[in-house]
Amino acid sequence: MSWIDNVRAKPGAFVTVEKLAQGGTLQARVDRAGACTLYYRAKRDGQEVRERIGLFDATHPPRSLDVSAKGGYSLAGAQAKAVQLAVEHRTIAGGLAARKREQTAQRKHADAERVAIQDMTVQALFDDYAALQAQRGKLDHQDAKTTLRRFITANPDLGSKVASEATAQDFVPGLRALNEAGKVREPGKVRSYAHAAYQVALFAATDPAIPGRFEHYRIGINPLTAIRATPARADKRPLTVDEMRTYWRIAQETPGHRGALMRLHLLLGGQRSAQLLRLRRDDVREDHIVLDDGKGRRPEPRRHVVPLLPTAAADLGLFSGSGFVFAVDGDTPIRPETVHDWEADAVGERIKDFQPKRLRSGVETALSAMGVSSKVRGHLQSHGLGGVQDRHYDAHEYFEEKLSALHMLFDLLSSEARTNVLPLRRTG
Repeated sequence: MSWIDNVRAKPGAFVTVEKLAQGGTLQARVDRAGACTLYYRAKRDGQEVRERIGLFDATHPPRSLDVSAKGGYSLAGAQAKAVQLAVEHRTIAGGLAARKREQTAQRKHADAERVAIQDMTVQALFDDYAALQAQRGKLDHQDAKTTLRRFITANPDLGSKVASEATAQDFVPGLRALNEAGKVREPGKVRSYAHAAYQVALFAATDPAIPGRFEHYRIGINPLTAIRATPARADKRPLTVDEMRTYWRIAQETPGHRGALMRLHLLLGGQRSAQLLRLRRDDVREDHIVLDDGKGRRPEPRRHVVPLLPTAAADLGLFSGSGFVFAVDGDTPIRPETVHDWEADAVGERIKDFQPKRLRSGVETALSAMGVSSKVRGHLQSHGLGGVQDRHYDAHEYFEEKLSALHMLFDLLSSEARTNVLPLRRTG
């Protein structure tokens, strides 16, 4: 009786086909469907191990050692495989049983990792990043949250993708669509915030200042690094001097707190609304205010001193918030979007294509035309202070120079329009 007939005569049983000189035996077993499966069986330290080799293929050439087209073995092929397993069983620490336990543990760990990481999506990373920025007191945290959510809403497949599996190619179509839609600044903002979010997760394992939850994203590379940054574009439509005079007249005509905030926006040098509206009562002095500039990578906000003209001080006195000066509903600061809506509603059609951001660039352009240096303009509007000296807080705070620049601005706004004439020095 051949070995295969012997095996078929005992369906369901493990039948020894031959003993191996290297240790252990080659076995076979026939199931109810008649298929014959070959195994290597051995013992080590009293522990039995049975390793599946594969199906027996009776149509495969009997001397072939390769796997057949059907995925089966000849007897010779199964014998060769059994000898290989016998050698491994003798040489591996703990034998095949130990290796099987390790493989099972690795598989379970990988399965658990796969399940755990399913919730570590791009959208979750962006939400965690925005929350961290809020916790750190970064003034642009709301803009980061809104910008990234708007992008993910438009690209839901990207949002639901596991963050560690997202590539540059996943981001490019959405960014390209923004460019093609004429959104000049939006692609750069999205890339900047998304890059920052990935950087936080990337360094989470080595930076103790980053919350541990970011390690769970398992980020090994920042996909945004491969995407070319959109060059920053200066506002090419700053308000002209005549448009700023028009805005000033409208602000003077607008009653109550709305008019006062519009005037302050201009008389304080076009400060960023997000920073100005978070002014605290403790940071108001008789002749100046102190704003927290949280932009950039500095761990603590930069303390930004802005002089107060008498007119600005009077308008500031109309606000009575005890925590945040510009507060509504107790101690909640007015949102920048609310003030921008107030300004746009008040201006209406009197200034063509008016946008509140044009006010800030208009102030800088006018001051430049009046001879105010870029250094003083930078300190007045708290931008472009990227040098080593400025990062370590220049001991000279330029208070008098900033005050002089604001007097020049007030004189410019209060004077009648004159062709090609700008005041060159402070008066009064």
